Parts: sequence; structure tokens; C-alpha cells
Amino acid sequence: METTHLSYKSILVIDDHKMVANGIKLIAGRLFESFYMAHSGASGMSQALQNFPELIIVDFYLPDIPGDSLVRQLKEKLPSARIMAYSFSYSPDIIIKMLKAGIDGYIIKREDDEEFIKAIHMLMRGRDYFCKEARAHIVNRFSTATDDFTVKHLIGNTKFSGKELELIRLLCKQMTTKEIGHYLSLSERTIEQYRSNIMRKLNAKTLAGVIKFAIQNGVVMLDEL
Repeated sequence: METTHLSYKSILVIDDHKMVANGIKLIAGRLFESFYMAHSGASGMSQALQNFPELIIVDFYLPDIPGDSLVRQLKEKLPSARIMAYSFSYSPDIIIKMLKAGIDGYIIKREDDEEFIKAIHMLMRGRDYFCKEARAHIVNRFSTATDDFTVKHLIGNTKFSGKELELIRLLCKQMTTKEIGHYLSLSERTIEQYRSNIMRKLNAKTLAGVIKFAIQNGVVMLDEL
């Protein structure tokens, strides 16, 4: 498990259940210099614009606005903020809605505290993090997708080295830069360079785009994830 003495600047939790918000403060509050909470979409947006949090945790079910609509507004107003969905829902449709809205991670509320903390560290490092169940729904949806991000386009316009393909497999398993570097016997800086090249070639801004490419092109199989 990651060490918990790291300190990030600020977090905002938007959840209409006060007990949930207070629970997050108990679990993760020590990681942040400032902790804010709101219990509706409107008050959450107000807090976000007032405090400019580095990390925003959003529930899908809010009393005044669907979570995906709020995420889109937050992404427009605070493009540099990292946003994680934290919800009781494991509905594929809701997970995909939140993904398309621009979330950087998704954790189901029944997951344990250790995974929740791990997700925070990953997001604050600029990575995406989706719990296993959310990731499975994303993979299943993308494995049958027929939109403009098609296999034909990818194969025709993208060339990867063997090392890059191996890195794609490891990224799909959500290994950290340090873990990948150790596994491939490469420096973290080199891994970062490989990762940047892969994201650029795929025109992918999130891990979801990488997973989609990997599944559609047989780089990874569903049972590997």
C-alpha cells in the first residue's frame, strides 16, 4: 500500500450523504491540506469555483443534477482538476456516462479503504484509476464499440514497437510507473516517455482509450484485466 504521509493541496467531496462525505474525510483527509465538502451539485460548483480543489470526488446521484452533468461543468470550469466518481452504483450505463463526461477515475463505495487511498494517489499523480468492476464494464462496452475510433483507423495509422505493446499491456493492468519500470528494467523517466508516446499515437487522453485499443487489437484479453 502507498504511504499516507504525502500531502496534497485540496480536495472537494460532493455527495448528498453527509455521513459518506465525513467518512471520506476520516479516511483521506490527512492527505490534504484543505478539505471541502458539499451536498448538492449547485453548492459543489460554488465550492469548486471558490476554492479550486486539486481533486474533486463526485457521486452520480445528487439531489439537483445528475453527476455526469456536473462533471462536464466542472471540467469546463476547472480543466486541471482531477475528478473521481464515487458511487454506490455499479450500473454499466452510469459508469459509461461518467466516463464520457470526463472523470479520471471511478470507485464503487463498497470497495475497501485501501483501494480508495490507492485511487487518490494514482489520480494525484496524473493517472486514471478505475476499480475492477468499473474497468470490466468499460472494457466490455469498448470491445464492441463501432464509433469513429475504429480498429481500421487504429491499425492503419498506429505503429508500436514490441516494448510499447508490452507497456500498453501493463498500463491496462493499471500498474504504476515505478512498478512498470521495475518489471521492464527501465527508469521511471523512460517509462514516462514511452507512455507519452503511446497516448499521443492513440490520441487518447485517458486510460480508457488505451484499454479500448488494446482490446480491439488483441493486445490484451478480457480475462487478463
